Amino acid sequence: MPRRIKRYAEHFGGSGALLLGGPRRRGVVEVYNDANGDLVNLFTCVKCRPLALLRELDFLPLHSEQDFLCLRGLMEHILTEPDFSYSEMEIAREFFAGQQLAELMAILRRRTELFDVRRAAAFYIVNRSSFNGTMNSFGAKPVYFRRFLDDIERAAYRLEGVPILHRDFADSVKLNDTPDTLHYFDPPYYEAEGMYPLPFGLRDHVRVHEAAQMTFGYSVISYNYHDFICDLFSDMYILKFERNNEMAQKKGAKYAEVIITNYDPRPVMEHNQAQISMFGPPDLEQEKAKLLLINKPSRPTRHEELAIWTPNKIMI
Repeated sequence: MPRRIKRYAEHFGGSGALLLGGPRRRGVVEVYNDANGDLVNLFTCVKCRPLALLRELDFLPLHSEQDFLCLRGLMEHILTEPDFSYSEMEIAREFFAGQQLAELMAILRRRTELFDVRRAAAFYIVNRSSFNGTMNSFGAKPVYFRRFLDDIERAAYRLEGVPILHRDFADSVKLNDTPDTLHYFDPPYYEAEGMYPLPFGLRDHVRVHEAAQMTFGYSVISYNYHDFICDLFSDMYILKFERNNEMAQKKGAKYAEVIITNYDPRPVMEHNQAQISMFGPPDLEQEKAKLLLINKPSRPTRHEELAIWTPNKIMI
């Protein structure tokens, strides 16, 4: 990934693995977005209403001094963002009427939904009780209080100062697009869309291509390796690699994936070798050997064409 960026936006935030697992970057605005309202609600409650969430999960009252000390440490790191939506509704009713009032009330009601703790707790339990978090199969894992607190503390601390958006990915791209933005797309994989709660069809894959290809900033897309995806993104750079398939029942099963970019990733790989692996400290030579460039556009990508006219924006 390019180093010289001022904004990093995840448009399919999901579990936030990349954002939550990465270090804070000084001077970089980070944005989390997802179209799944339940997921956005959970992240918002984790960040802003941890005590109410703990109560709803039946973790309160506590039963030991050690649990309390653990909770106190969590609370010391969380900055609660107050919700003034109900008082805003009263003011709206005083000064507006008719269609104007209806529009304002709809916006304010959506805002209050972000703090639906009961829904957040139910979503968390269902997610934890499903196989690999797919939400559509049962594979229960117990929820341990201290492990839960540790997860909340780390997530809440990492999300401090990170806007949490609930938008369609294309709207999120438009909102965050600048020449200094790194857009990261991790859409539902092709022919695996049924594993996700929201519908995602063929047209949506095409929309991902359109959004990623037309950004003024840098675009990075994760996908499964498939002929359709390679054809769809043939006007961009495509790197292929394999990883262990954690969802397969067969030992040693591999899963082929691609990383797609709207800029030539090879100079970045040469200069920033430590960024080659998304998942922890890499064996640099081994990781580099796994990545294979399988597509180089026949002409410069739109981003590279723009860089010709703005040489100060070139990544290296």
